[in-house]
Amino acid sequence: MDTPTFDVAILGCGPTGAVLANLLGELGLRVVVLERDPEVHPIPRATHIDEETLRNFQATGLIADLLSHTDEFGDAEFVDEDGTPLLVERIADLASPHGYTGSRFFDQPAFERILRAGLRRYDAGVRLELGVDVLGIDLAPDHVVLVARRTDGEVLHVRADWLVGCDGGRSLTRGTLAASMTSLAPRRHWLIVDTLLRDMSDDAGLPGNFRYRLDRARLSIFARGFGRNRRWEFQLGEHEDTPDDATVRAWLARDIDPERLQITRIAKYAHNALIASRWRSGRILIAGDAAHMMPPSAGQGMCAGIRDAVNLAWKLHRVITGRAAPDLLDSYERERRPHVEQVLRGSLFIGNRLQADDAFQRWQRRHVLRLLGAVPPLHALARRASLRRPPLRHGCFDPASSLHGHPLPQVRVHHDGRDGLLDDLLGYRFALVIRPECVTRPLREWARAHAVAVVRPGVEFEEHDGSLLRFMRRRDLDFALVRPDRQIFGAGRVEALPRVQAAFDARFVAAALLPPAPPRHVLITDM
Repeated sequence: MDTPTFDVAILGCGPTGAVLANLLGELGLRVVVLERDPEVHPIPRATHIDEETLRNFQATGLIADLLSHTDEFGDAEFVDEDGTPLLVERIADLASPHGYTGSRFFDQPAFERILRAGLRRYDAGVRLELGVDVLGIDLAPDHVVLVARRTDGEVLHVRADWLVGCDGGRSLTRGTLAASMTSLAPRRHWLIVDTLLRDMSDDAGLPGNFRYRLDRARLSIFARGFGRNRRWEFQLGEHEDTPDDATVRAWLARDIDPERLQITRIAKYAHNALIASRWRSGRILIAGDAAHMMPPSAGQGMCAGIRDAVNLAWKLHRVITGRAAPDLLDSYERERRPHVEQVLRGSLFIGNRLQADDAFQRWQRRHVLRLLGAVPPLHALARRASLRRPPLRHGCFDPASSLHGHPLPQVRVHHDGRDGLLDDLLGYRFALVIRPECVTRPLREWARAHAVAVVRPGVEFEEHDGSLLRFMRRRDLDFALVRPDRQIFGAGRVEALPRVQAAFDARFVAAALLPPAPPRHVLITDM
């Protein structure tokens, strides 16, 4: 039996796996994606995207299609059991450097279809196998072999140099790593009710965007969703069974006649706060829910998985093409784990202040929210605690640069006769954003040898409002060397450029220094 061979196998084609596959395809790697379900799940699991995640989706080159399936998130309101407002929170990072303003609702099934269709751009370079159940993972020192079965019973074997498990909370890949999950908070059980409005005119009687209702019996959540999607979530007691249909309809009736809704899903599930004990072993890595799971209080679960994919894809490419040693992949977990932990604790900060298991906690919750609404400085302090996104401090950077691990601001630019966003010019690659007068011939030669794009404000592009140049002046920067995931590798005055180049050279091999490439594996396409 012929065994097709790829650079990377991805197990799971949810949002994380699909973004990873698109980025690897753009970088020219041979990729296979194995997904158990033959079709995209028709009911959204996630509903929220923040500004950074929009920017990360932009890296796939599909943002124009994706944005048409989003809607403004707007405000989140916290109301008492009788509907009295306690606090209104604008869900937007007003200081976001990412080029987008405000979080958005999105249609997850539409996103996944677009991301999967985007894989067709890479012809035979990226292969998507749907309806395939992976039965086992065999490890070797220099590759992995996946044993899988199609729905018709046919067994197939796939060989890959690297495997990334994006296969969810019950990850087979994580089990192969023998990685355990550490809990940062007790599990909470909830009932989720997904619905579609039968008549859009009924939307006028529902909350405008997103609402927490603080009832005596239970905390509940209403999410407006995209299009006709409307979601209710109801907290359950620790030992409370799934309520019957009549009870669920009675809960919905507080907001709308249930007959006006098409109920598409009623399911009991757990809010978890979990992180895997390790994210890599040898040639196997995990990402998304396979590596971490968080409660939806801040809507960051899927966002965290997309960050994983954007962080990991370029590192795999550098290793596979011989431009970096395999230990570059250790920086993936070193960078992402502290960030995930901080975001997870921010989600718990929100959730813990909304939980109430007795009368005193309900009283405390109500008055804390009213206080936050009445005292803007206190509200701002709580907001920073819940939404803080730490820089990436330890990993693949020039550690002597004070801005290492911070995102480069994305600005609107005019380039090649068109208006757009800076990332579309930079691309998913290393880029040296530098004042024109600082560019020399040796610097250009160094950049060319390392596949680093040299981009000069005012030459390669014109800014719309000059905010990037203001950022550089305020930070006293002549240059910023930016990674493909838009994190700053190193930055400073031109005098610091040799130091940053040396830090880069310590990590990455110039093309001229690479040994002759070994013969590429033959790609067998008759799977």
